[in-house]
Amino acid sequence: MRIMFAVPCYWPSQDGVTIITSYLAGGLAAKGHDVFVLTSAGNGGLQELPEEDVHEGVAITRMRIHTRWPLYIKGRDKKSTKTVYRNAVKDFAPDVLVVVCSQTWTLDWIMPCLKKLDCVKIFYSHGYSAWKTDVSYGGFLKKLDAVGAWAAYKADRYYKKLHRYIRLFDRTIYLSEDSNAAVYAEQFGLTNGKVLKNAIDDRFFSEEMRHSYEKKECVSYLFVANYNENKNQEMLIRAFAAAKIGKSRLILVGFEENAYYDYLREVIREKLDGQPDKEVQFSIHVSRDKVLDLYRTSDVFTCSSLSENYPIVAHEAAAVGMPIISTNVGIYERIDGAYIVEDTEQMRQAMEELYHDAGERARRGRAAYEWVCGQGCRIKDKVDWMERDMEMQLKRRRK
Repeated sequence: MRIMFAVPCYWPSQDGVTIITSYLAGGLAAKGHDVFVLTSAGNGGLQELPEEDVHEGVAITRMRIHTRWPLYIKGRDKKSTKTVYRNAVKDFAPDVLVVVCSQTWTLDWIMPCLKKLDCVKIFYSHGYSAWKTDVSYGGFLKKLDAVGAWAAYKADRYYKKLHRYIRLFDRTIYLSEDSNAAVYAEQFGLTNGKVLKNAIDDRFFSEEMRHSYEKKECVSYLFVANYNENKNQEMLIRAFAAAKIGKSRLILVGFEENAYYDYLREVIREKLDGQPDKEVQFSIHVSRDKVLDLYRTSDVFTCSSLSENYPIVAHEAAAVGMPIISTNVGIYERIDGAYIVEDTEQMRQAMEELYHDAGERARRGRAAYEWVCGQGCRIKDKVDWMERDMEMQLKRRRK
């Protein structure tokens, strides 16, 4: 099959959307399919990456697109427009087109063309972070925030119409049964959806990755997420700074520097001044092997996100037996042993408890590992399922 993925971010990024799309695209290429990925360079199209690339047998073309959804989506040059995107689909002539994510150019720019595309169309949803069942503009208006009110209005209009376009796909894929995208589908009577839960690189399950929970002179807290306000790394920094702990390290792994990254640097200078035993370590543009090493050598996985759906990093942390502290988002509350917190103060308390009690780290880490072993998280199974479903949809279309 000729398979095309349109995805807002891809290798060498290390965010959840990239990781999932990469193992599916690479897995299908390894099975002998002709796989092409159209994506955007990072940092709003400003990152310096080759326009054409090949990774793990997958041909990649990168555009340079700046998205401030729902206010605007715009290309930074003449090779990064909706016309170029649509022509790329036409020129590749895929048997299967996989559109990844809403609220960005991958879906929004192709929606008007869906009826005309003579191929299997799959929409791979990673959740609808801007979908609200009850929209209120009062808070924006009280603050005289006309831009915020306009953005809320446009997002509301978008989701009132989105279901019409989702019906035009042969298949829609959700990350879990209770993701807000699946809830949206139920509310609007959409019947083309299936759940394909996230998978984990087999290396995470290897014995050499498994935690041993010994007492350490320096305890490391890890969070793997791009630097942005939704991931809310500021909360982690403030809790870490306030925690009554000794020699320790907070490791934040993101893809690239940006304005929020610069802001976090300022928070660190303000809050950690005079605390030499505490270190905040930023990692950017790290390889996948380096990410695995950080999971292996860090002690506690932390998540401070304001919203999540079915984050793969949660499963990766559980697979190596890491104890987890997280805000009450996404799948985290279902992970056995996860320490769920509601605010910065509770995050501080959790950091302190797991710093001082290696036994508690062991209990929570082992519980998380046992939980993830029952989730069916192997990559091969997901790639095989995706291939079978594509072939089935293709046969239906050709009848």
